[in-house]
Amino acid sequence: MNGRFPLLIKIARLTYGRFIRGSVSLKNETQADLKNGRYIFLSNHCGILDPVYITAVVPKHIRWVAGAYLFKNKFLNKVIGKGCTAIAKQQGRSDVTMVRNIQKALRQKDNVGIFPEGTRTWDGEMINIQYKTLSKLIRLYRTPVLFVHLEGGFAQHPRWADYKRRGKVVVNIKHLLTAEEIASLSIDDLQEKIKTYLHFSNDEWKTEENYSYVCNKRAEGVQRLLYLCPKCKSIESLTTKTNRITCTKCNVSAVLDDMDNIQSVEIPFFRLSQWHAFEAKEIIKFSEFPKEKGVLLQKGDSNNEGELETLSKKIMVHLKDNVLNISYKDKMLCFPLSDISSLVLNAKQTMEFFYKGKLYRVRLLPKASSLKYQEYYHEFIKLKERQDELRS
Repeated sequence: MNGRFPLLIKIARLTYGRFIRGSVSLKNETQADLKNGRYIFLSNHCGILDPVYITAVVPKHIRWVAGAYLFKNKFLNKVIGKGCTAIAKQQGRSDVTMVRNIQKALRQKDNVGIFPEGTRTWDGEMINIQYKTLSKLIRLYRTPVLFVHLEGGFAQHPRWADYKRRGKVVVNIKHLLTAEEIASLSIDDLQEKIKTYLHFSNDEWKTEENYSYVCNKRAEGVQRLLYLCPKCKSIESLTTKTNRITCTKCNVSAVLDDMDNIQSVEIPFFRLSQWHAFEAKEIIKFSEFPKEKGVLLQKGDSNNEGELETLSKKIMVHLKDNVLNISYKDKMLCFPLSDISSLVLNAKQTMEFFYKGKLYRVRLLPKASSLKYQEYYHEFIKLKERQDELRS
């Protein structure tokens, strides 16, 4: 394709793209020739529209790496896969096919875009980046890398929020790493370079900017992120209305102010990221979660090929003694966490994991927090790995 826009993207840039550019602007702090050069774009990941924002303002087509679950849907497969020429990536697992497809795209002189976090941030801070693996891939491709900071992306529409805020997003081309630099650096030095250039923190950024993202219901939905009350340690007890967060068990409350900071006499956190870091460490101490309803249970094959089979749209989910139990239609499936190979969250907070060669997808009610399951699973796996090391 040599960086040329596919027909669908051309049409989108002339129509929807004009609307997008009303609230998104481009800032290029490098000397990179965006119109004629060939690059790998690495960016922080805030929301589902991130690739749309960058594509709308960069004057050359970018083939984005996207979650493989999107390609399961026939319509999305045509739009994203064929129309936008996106490259599929299985979340939470190594993916040799993706590596080869990126290499093929670069040989065809296409630009490639990657969100190294593999998922959207929940609290504005970067997560889950395998810097060593990323460094080896960059070394393999030997292609110039542009580091993109989506400034205001999280502030405009946090992943957990019910409502989008009014405010600007800046696509800032922050750093350029040339092919010559990549070739000259050791893997360890390259890793440090990538870590430095890619780093973006909403908490750090907002202290230096005119943080103006207007919404009179800015706290609504934050219970998807904040699943543990810091005062009474209750799970799933938080409710939100307008800008207020309240625990239904102990009545502690807080207000999310215009800078998205927490204002409360009783809660010891000022930032959402602080509260989130606290609960992510505490969650492993619970042997049982409250039972909660779900709206989807699907099963697929281990290769993530073909459409998923929907088992039920009415389920009950219960985590107890390190086993994820899912009941539906007088049946129950039991998934010991030790036998789950990965657990990730994708669109609509859907949990996706592999168990005994099968792919499963579980979706809770819209207001519930799937995040607590993922973070419990990650802490459980880390604890198990430490115990295995001690035994060996």
